[in-house]
Formats: sequence, C-alpha cells, structure tokens
Amino acid sequence: MPLTIETDRLIMRQIVHDDLEALASMNADADVMRYIGDGSPQSLEQTQARINAIINHWYEHGFGLCAVLDRTTSDFAGFCGLMHLDDTSEIEVGYRFAKRFWGMGLATEAAKASLECGFEALGIDRIVAVVHPGNLASQRVVEKLGLVYIRDARFYNSDLRYYAITRAQYKLNDPANVTAPAEG
Repeated sequence: MPLTIETDRLIMRQIVHDDLEALASMNADADVMRYIGDGSPQSLEQTQARINAIINHWYEHGFGLCAVLDRTTSDFAGFCGLMHLDDTSEIEVGYRFAKRFWGMGLATEAAKASLECGFEALGIDRIVAVVHPGNLASQRVVEKLGLVYIRDARFYNSDLRYYAITRAQYKLNDPANVTAPAEG
C-alpha cells in the first residue's frame, strides 16, 4: 500500500505517534465513539495502544489504517484504511472521522480510495466492512461504495452488520469502467 494516498479533498498517510493528540481528541468525543466497542470515549492510554496496534499492523502486513488530513488545511480529519477484521484473515475497510468533518462525504471519499488501493495495488480479492446496526450514516457509506449486506455477525465483541465486495463487483461499480453505448 502506498505510504501516501491523495484524493480531491484528502491526503491519507500512515498514522504515526505524533498523531496521538488529534486521535485522542477524536476518540474522547462520545458522539464519535457511540457505535464503537462499548460506546464509551477512549482515554489517552487506550488511544496510544490503538496507535501502537495500527503501526504494528503496517509493519507486519504492509498496509493499514491511515491518518486522513484535509488537503487544504492539513487538519486531522480522522482515519481510514484497510486492516484485518478482528483476528481473521479477512480484510476490512474501516474509518472514523472527527465530528466537525461529518456529513461532507469524506468517509466515502477516503474509503473509496482505500478500496481502490486494496483491489488495485494490493491485489486483494474481497474486502469487507462491519457496521453497528444503529449507525445508519456508516451503513450508507458502505452501500454507496458497493458493498453488499451479507448477514449480521459478531466481531469486536459486538453484534454488527457484515458487508462485502469482491474486486470484480468493485470494477463493475466503477464509473471509469462504464462505456457509452455505441451509436448507430
């Protein structure tokens, strides 16, 4: 996975220890954490442990979650990327954004870039996502990306909605692969 991914509005790069303050601020927001784990805000120590796990995932697998920065201001907006789903061999697209960046389509933009990287650069055949049943905004994000609801399942000690998309399905959904009908 490239160390930096750029989209129209975002720069995505590996998470580093210097992201602790911004990530801890986001994770301390009860609204942001409402559908994550037990729904409680995370402490600075929990966030540091999460950063360590993210960095280790990058080191072990060559891909992982990325810090997402606003391209214009360089403000930390959140994180997005690919990781192993809860101690399985499946690859999950995951994201979390600070509340001031909600409703702008940034999660969709970052997750789309992550899917593209996973399918094209990493050669992954199938990517999944898990979403809390109450998180309708996140369900809309994964559905916009073409992931299909498969079943309810238990991951991360939570009952979640499980979605998936294959590389072939992703390519069919990509507007760049749609050709105009022949005239004649």
